[in-house]
Amino acid sequence: MIATESSAPASKPVWSTTFRRFSAGRFTIVGPIGVSVHDWSRPRQGQPRLFDQDLLEWFTCAHPAFILAFYVPASLAFLWLGHQAGVAALAMLGWWAIGLFCWSFLEYAIHRFSFHMTPRVRPQVIVGYLMHGVHHSHPDDSRRWVMPLVVTVPIAALIYLSLRALAGANASPMFAGVLHGYMVYDSLHFAIHRGPVPTRLGAYLRAYHFQHHYGVPERQFGVSSPLWDWIFRTTR
Repeated sequence: MIATESSAPASKPVWSTTFRRFSAGRFTIVGPIGVSVHDWSRPRQGQPRLFDQDLLEWFTCAHPAFILAFYVPASLAFLWLGHQAGVAALAMLGWWAIGLFCWSFLEYAIHRFSFHMTPRVRPQVIVGYLMHGVHHSHPDDSRRWVMPLVVTVPIAALIYLSLRALAGANASPMFAGVLHGYMVYDSLHFAIHRGPVPTRLGAYLRAYHFQHHYGVPERQFGVSSPLWDWIFRTTR
């Protein structure tokens, strides 16, 4: 079983102890639609179904080729929108870099505070399993090494609207940087799980991420970089 964060009191609920409070099994959503939930603190092999309905099940799977096919044109379109809005080339580069840096924080924050949110009620177990728990319960399932568009597109829309409110026309190149950071993150995550990554940095990031999966699920949330783990002291 995955070890919990050593600094947490034994009585304090955390994400990895969810199934001490809830039973794994089928969680009904509505009518015949339900989710088959496994204990995400016990990683195992296999490719589990989430839904009985084939169409719903299809939407939960993804491949990096589909992610790149969607987000590469989208990111280029937002760079073009920035140009059309009159943002100068050097300024666009600066805002793009800021967006890339913002993604590194969003990657950490979403993983830590959303994907590893501690469920308090049964509906939160369902959401947590669909969003991330299934990846921890079956980390070798290649169909779920990248996030499906049905999840990422709504999140991306919220990020863009937030940036638009803060930065106006500059939000377009900034959001392009966010998207490029996301594509690096998801592609790297896929490569890490697929097998050894042929660089020293890749080997380090793979070992770092696998420690999160198999040793310290309440720590080491960074995938493309441990930067924010160092800043917020969530390294091992």
